[in-house]
Amino acid sequence: MANDAFTQQALADDKQFQVRVRAALAKVAFEVTEEDPATPHHAERVAYAQKVLPFIDGEVMRSTAWLVQRPNLFAFATSYDFSRRGVVTASGDADIESQLMTDWNVLAGVVEV
Repeated sequence: MANDAFTQQALADDKQFQVRVRAALAKVAFEVTEEDPATPHHAERVAYAQKVLPFIDGEVMRSTAWLVQRPNLFAFATSYDFSRRGVVTASGDADIESQLMTDWNVLAGVVEV
């Protein structure tokens, strides 16, 4: 069965998935703070990372609803595991991290023209 808004919002509400997003968000934020200062839009990227880290739980709650609709998560099967009593996704941690890194400039408010 293909993913749809229902499957993906069930994933966004899943507590185990939120734990994974929290870890990925922290990892990406720390990577951004340590990136080469010559990286395009570095100042904006670091400023966003510094806003995210102290309030990571709130950022997870704000981000899961849209994150599950992005290509690296939507493209992988989302299903319900009755033995676990939870929603599962075939997206790996690297897929979540990659999507966050891909979207980081937008999240940081960088407007490219």
